[in-house]
Amino acid sequence: MLKKVCARLREHTAGCCIVLFAALVFSVIMSISLGAVTIPFADVWKIIFHNLFGVFDVDGIKEGTRDIVWRIRIPRALLGLAVGGSLTLSGVSMQAFTRNPLAEPYVLGISSGASAGAVLAMIVGVWLPSGKLGISGGAFIGAMASIAIVYVLAQSGGEIAPIRLVLVGVAVSAIFRAATNYMVYMAPHDAFVREATFWMLGGLSGAEGKDVCAPLAVMTVSAVLLCILAHPLNAMMMGDSSAVTLGVDVNLLRRVLIVDSALLTATAVSVSGCIGFVGLLIPHIVRSLVGADHSRLVPLSLLLGCIFMIWADVAARLVNAPAELPVGIITALIGGPVFLWMIKARHYAFGR
Repeated sequence: MLKKVCARLREHTAGCCIVLFAALVFSVIMSISLGAVTIPFADVWKIIFHNLFGVFDVDGIKEGTRDIVWRIRIPRALLGLAVGGSLTLSGVSMQAFTRNPLAEPYVLGISSGASAGAVLAMIVGVWLPSGKLGISGGAFIGAMASIAIVYVLAQSGGEIAPIRLVLVGVAVSAIFRAATNYMVYMAPHDAFVREATFWMLGGLSGAEGKDVCAPLAVMTVSAVLLCILAHPLNAMMMGDSSAVTLGVDVNLLRRVLIVDSALLTATAVSVSGCIGFVGLLIPHIVRSLVGADHSRLVPLSLLLGCIFMIWADVAARLVNAPAELPVGIITALIGGPVFLWMIKARHYAFGR
């Protein structure tokens, strides 16, 4: 039965994309409606269309409700979409690069570098107020610093071997993680420890319109790029010798994938903190259903990753309402059991 479903999905990828896109739009609207304060679905539509096109009368809707929808929940929903899509595409890139089913966006030490940069920015903010922008900037700089170190150290003879990249990434990640732990351990007060810990667990609270632009732009460009590179990626999954025979410049493709994955992960982590399992789980789910052809894998993974992150954020808001849980806890609680089930089911093989 499952084989028949997978075969149908492979035959009708365009139809699946349309269905998932409709589900994504529905998820965005529902995420705006749901929360500690539930807002009727119809009111959400009216507020959106009124602000975008000037249609519908919203005088009957409280001004506070309009502000919640337009200034708080819409930016948060769009940020969840951008972060989920970015982490998923980064996972697709890294799994193709390394041909390793355990590869994920953070395999290059990006999350540890971002955490170190963010915590350092928080410490600097004690004396020089930097606010949220300073923390995001520190996280982005830390993430890019870690990938730069990994990139330089992983090269050997002008080439980058996947296994060498992973090993260097593990070591660099450990170093940055130790630096982060040291800064938190030496924190001057408990409030700082709580702030740093909450950031490292990942979350979308406090999202603003300006937070969405960079991740959304990087995600869009990356999605187009990976769709264009679908056939070279398929060739690389068959091995370097096969890819070279088919005319693929493996070294150039790997450099492109490293830069692409680094930008995707760094921009996402800088605004959301470290949210795990998205870039590992979603590509595996889609690959198990439609195979390893990246012309199908990339668009379907992108849409499913966006949907998954939006609903994970909804769960983070509702599980312990009115308080919020870090989204990273929700993604791990969902992702871990699903991943174990996929392994236990034994119907999934990486790369096929």
